[in-house]
Amino acid sequence: MVLNAQRVLADYKHALELLQEESHPDSFRVFWVAEISLVRAVGHVLQKVDGRDEVVKAAVASAYASWKADRSGNAIFWDFIEGERNQVLKQYEIGFFAGPVDVVAGGQVHSLDDHLFCPITDGPFAGEDCRDILEQAIGWWEQQLAAVEAEARG
Repeated sequence: MVLNAQRVLADYKHALELLQEESHPDSFRVFWVAEISLVRAVGHVLQKVDGRDEVVKAAVASAYASWKADRSGNAIFWDFIEGERNQVLKQYEIGFFAGPVDVVAGGQVHSLDDHLFCPITDGPFAGEDCRDILEQAIGWWEQQLAAVEAEARG
């Protein structure tokens, strides 16, 4: 069984590759918005499209119930995928800092160029590079989709 959500996840991975290479601030922001849209679309397509199949629908409902029961263990979904989607798509607030960033290394302050390090600005992922969190979301979705597929196969 191949879930339609896998296609969305593949596009998300491709968009992340493009974002990794982007240095222009406006393009970087647009790719970020695309990434956030795609990372949340994985779940929407899983539920609304793949869930048309009653067996998949039951597996998705089970998975969602487990995410809800363990919010801290699924923080990447609740605090990033869902939270950032709400912030970006409902308020158009970008949740990372872009620009030259001063970091301390070896007891000295160094300035990193634009988009070399783009830390998340708040929440449980604050201070982590936004692209690293996008990668974590890929791993989380891969696990979730594999579990849904396995449960649907019985």
